[in-house]
Amino acid sequence: MALKRSLILAAVLAAGMSSIYVLPPFHVTESAMNLEIPKEVGDWTTTSQVPSEKEITSLASDTVFSKATCTLLRSRDSLFGGLIEDRAELSIVLSGQDLANSIHRPERCMEAQGHKVYASEKSDIEVPNLGMVPTRRLLSKQNITAGKVGERIEVELKMLTYYFFVGNETITESHKTRTLVDMRDRLKKGQAQKWAYVLVSMPFKDGSEDPRFNWEAMPDLKIADAEVRSLLEEISESNINWKQVTALN
Repeated sequence: MALKRSLILAAVLAAGMSSIYVLPPFHVTESAMNLEIPKEVGDWTTTSQVPSEKEITSLASDTVFSKATCTLLRSRDSLFGGLIEDRAELSIVLSGQDLANSIHRPERCMEAQGHKVYASEKSDIEVPNLGMVPTRRLLSKQNITAGKVGERIEVELKMLTYYFFVGNETITESHKTRTLVDMRDRLKKGQAQKWAYVLVSMPFKDGSEDPRFNWEAMPDLKIADAEVRSLLEEISESNINWKQVTALN
């Protein structure tokens, strides 16, 4: 019986080793996400930003960054009228060949920057006539220093964040799904696809803010959510190659 088990184990190992030689040739495929952020994205105006030294050094050297501050004019909800300029930060980060060190769950970076995530959910965004983008929606809070010079105070800032990943053929909001797709494609296709993660964040107020700081110009969560979703819809329409992708839930 022991000999029989040994023979079976040897046969299984031999089959596993031999399968290496029948795998397709290894190749890298590009993400379906275009990294170039347009100057105008729907009603938004964008201004390119340079990634920080910390962002660059924390990821693999062949990781590519595309960042922009996006602004949108909104009517002021007051007797005096006028316009308010709302701001959102947009990042598109493209992985290199070292997938383990190129991109990861954005929550890791947020936690390192002092954010405490207190709500997380999956939320789909429809791009009319093209498809559905599964996204991860986060609410977080972070202590920051604000106010005029000489009158600086520490306040709690609340942040709305959406993100998702785009591979060669796949869109997903799940880091786990992205990892499983990579494992499958490497084994079945001999393929390592580059992934882009797309992230948009915007601060918001909810009425519980420190009254020592002027929060009037900041949008509430309902407005911020609508604006961020509109920006993601526009950038998804313009920058994703919809002919080659499928959304995975």
